[in-house]
Amino acid sequence: MFHYQDLSGNEVTIYFQKQSGEQDDVLILPVFEDSWLFTKHSVRGIEFPGGKGEKGESNIETAKRELYEETGGVADEWTFVADYCVKSAGRSFTKRVFKTNVLRIDLRADYLETEGPLLFKGELLSEIQKEAFSFFMRDEGMQQIVRAAFFIDSTRQNGR
Repeated sequence: MFHYQDLSGNEVTIYFQKQSGEQDDVLILPVFEDSWLFTKHSVRGIEFPGGKGEKGESNIETAKRELYEETGGVADEWTFVADYCVKSAGRSFTKRVFKTNVLRIDLRADYLETEGPLLFKGELLSEIQKEAFSFFMRDEGMQQIVRAAFFIDSTRQNGR
């Protein structure tokens, strides 16, 4: 568990063990071939895809829909990374974070509130601190989430 105050002053708790039930929102850390797949939100900047679940959707269904709507990405395996809870005066919510390997990226006429897929190779933890990235990406909690995703990958590669 990791607890902190985010850049907006909200209380945030990140759980690295799945909490019970479906969460309100999802965040996806997608990899396509050997690159991280991002999208550029029209207001916030570059970020991982994700969003709010619709009534009756599971978190996996939400993740599949959001990944496709924002990047054209299609994936079929989803690895849990973290759940986090944000307590805010405006909107308190929970979010489930998944990592996935994208099978393909379809060209779409409309990526909704984003500018579509962006691929990045390189040192992720320092890159997401750059000004072009959403303030969500520069958040202390995102550093913890990315490290957890790297840990999951390393344990799989080492056969643990």
